[in-house]
Amino acid sequence: MQDEQQTATETPSRLEPRKLLAMGIVVGVSALALAAVLGSGTSDAGIGRNDAESLASLAPPAFDEPATITPRGYLYGGNEYLPDPGRRLRPAKPEAESTAVEPVGPRAHELSLQVLPGDTLGQILDRNDVSRQDAQDAIATLKSVFDPRRLTPGQTVTLGLTEDDGAISLTRLQIEAEPGRRSIAMRQDGGKFTASEDHDPITTETMAYTARIDSSLFAAGERAGLSPTVLAQLIQLYSYDVDFQRDIQKGDSFEVLVDRKVLPDGTRVGDGDIDYAALTLSGKTFRLYRYEDASGFADYYNEKGESVRKALLKTPIDGARITSGFGMRNHPVLGFSKMHKGIDFAAPIGTPVYAAGDGVIEKAEPWSSYGNYMRIRHTATYSTAFGHLSGYAKGIHAGVRVRQGQIVAYSGNTGRTTGPHLHYEVLISGDQVNPLNIKMPSGRALAGNDLRKFETQRKDMDRTYASLGGKTASASAETKAATVR
Repeated sequence: MQDEQQTATETPSRLEPRKLLAMGIVVGVSALALAAVLGSGTSDAGIGRNDAESLASLAPPAFDEPATITPRGYLYGGNEYLPDPGRRLRPAKPEAESTAVEPVGPRAHELSLQVLPGDTLGQILDRNDVSRQDAQDAIATLKSVFDPRRLTPGQTVTLGLTEDDGAISLTRLQIEAEPGRRSIAMRQDGGKFTASEDHDPITTETMAYTARIDSSLFAAGERAGLSPTVLAQLIQLYSYDVDFQRDIQKGDSFEVLVDRKVLPDGTRVGDGDIDYAALTLSGKTFRLYRYEDASGFADYYNEKGESVRKALLKTPIDGARITSGFGMRNHPVLGFSKMHKGIDFAAPIGTPVYAAGDGVIEKAEPWSSYGNYMRIRHTATYSTAFGHLSGYAKGIHAGVRVRQGQIVAYSGNTGRTTGPHLHYEVLISGDQVNPLNIKMPSGRALAGNDLRKFETQRKDMDRTYASLGGKTASASAETKAATVR
């Protein structure tokens, strides 16, 4: 009996939480149902009296979106707000931009350009947006110190430019015509250009060279370091007595003492005259010395003080070989034997042709099978003639006086020819003779005080050459070079 009473007492205590939970659910559902019924009405009473206020009270609080995204969706409660992971974030608000204004005004800059083949100054300025008026003014001003027609590929052109509100103005035009020398057109405050030149300091060095000839004098000279200008002068000095086609043999040699001009950085910008030269041919040496007399006339003399100049040059063209001599031959065009009254030198079209001696141009025009022809009268007895020329030097025409060694024409392929060459004739009293067989009269011989001064100067040149390491031409095959001042 007691056990039954105890069990009845315990059972209610075990069931009481379930009853409480059920009762809670019933109450909650009833409250929601009542709220739904009351909220659907339009009366001012109860919670449905003001829909706007009611909805506002139920809306979640608004928060700024965080910068990161979590995969947990939206969660309302407290102050936490987490956005949806697939939602595009708003772009961040840009920071306040600076209100500072950059200064506006002319901007200056400089361009250094290299001249290309076919370029003119006008084209270079036009390519760089320089106005036509500025270009015309600058070029016209520059002409007083630099000829624009001498513009060559590889030269440097520098432009000073100012840009203001899209408009470009030329302030300076500079051309480095040659190393160490600049020609400039500069705009002044008034807007006009003025011309000037700027030079780097140039010093003079005396150089000694010795070289052995293996193929030709020109090739040996280039290998030794002589410039084409000095080589041309050397060949011209010896062209009175030397046939460069037949007289030069392998193993011959030469010596040269010459001045050269250099910039502070060592760049060679030019050559002076040859002071001394020696050419050894088949063991025989021919020495020449430069001497300037009291009147200021400079010439070259042998060891005895006799001028190397002759009435006529044996070779009026540089570096050419004889392809046809004087005499009977089978004519290459006509096909039968015919007297050849001159000497033919093979030479590319445009090779300079020198006046064989002082004289007056008698004829310079096309003539018969000679093509472009020239004849020079040197004395009452001697004349020379050239045939098959490509053209004549500037200013050359009948009646013009020329000097020995002056460029008067250019070799070509005009008239009756089979290829480019120069036809050369020597005429005595109007008759053609073999240029290689005639004995040319010698030039001036020093005497008196001039001879004594020449002897002193000649010994000084010999000592200078020896001090620079120069040796006799037959004993050395290497180039020597040094500076003495």
